[in-house]
Amino acid sequence: MRVSEKLRYDSVESRVEKAKEANAHEMDRLSSNKDIMRLSDGPVRARQAIRYRDQISDLGQFQKNIEFSKGLLERSEAALSGMGDNLIRLKELAIGMANDTYDKQSRDATSREVREVMEEIVQFGNATFNGRYIFGGFRNQTPPLNLDGDYMGDDGALFLQISKNNFRQVNLQARNLFEPAAEERSKGHYNMMTAVGNFYEALVNNDKTAIQQAITELDFHLEKTTTYQATVGGMWKSLEDASSRLGGEEVAAKAGLSKAEDADIYDATSMFKRTEATLQGTLMASTKMLQPSLLNFLQ
Repeated sequence: MRVSEKLRYDSVESRVEKAKEANAHEMDRLSSNKDIMRLSDGPVRARQAIRYRDQISDLGQFQKNIEFSKGLLERSEAALSGMGDNLIRLKELAIGMANDTYDKQSRDATSREVREVMEEIVQFGNATFNGRYIFGGFRNQTPPLNLDGDYMGDDGALFLQISKNNFRQVNLQARNLFEPAAEERSKGHYNMMTAVGNFYEALVNNDKTAIQQAITELDFHLEKTTTYQATVGGMWKSLEDASSRLGGEEVAAKAGLSKAEDADIYDATSMFKRTEATLQGTLMASTKMLQPSLLNFLQ
């Protein structure tokens, strides 16, 4: 039974193509160090790899949220620290100016420093992060504090997701920092800037009694500022701990992804050499099969 030339050529071509495809696949596997490059390479492992990639992507976004939140809290802590330092300075000045050692001229001079400190406290109260006022709540596009002692922000709380099903508040609700709560107001306390302003007026009026009264109110606001700093520190530490946990989860997810899709380098090298040898053998055999002979010609 004669085999047609076309059938012979088709058979040779098919064997060569299969050998080339097998060698190309192993070359890709070796160069990429990946067993799974398409779904057909292993449906189960491919699905596992997809899940791990999704998890790694989510963890990356959570880490970005945490870094943003830590930056916001660090800026908040710096502003609170600045306000605290200024309140300490005001308290020192009040204690000094409350005795009879100083006269009106000295208190006038001190009032000018107090005025500068007032402006600095307002600047710290209107601190920004990424172009937003950090103490304004949801009203974070307009300054929350003015020299009259008015707080113009709201009680908006900003939450960001830092892990699966876990949202954390990352800003301070600062109304009570600048304004006394109802219970505090009932005890005679008033706004932070009002307290500073009263001290300033007492100096201008050379009113020793009012200066002495200012000491208590300045101390009240200094204590509140310190409490807020401690709150920020606790929030920051909590985020840092969450970031460390996410780092561990990311390491585990990357290990799982590697196990799901990475190739064994020894096996990949061995298979590449084997398919390369097979391809070379197939090409040599095909060349011999396709060489014309006198007998083939006469048939």
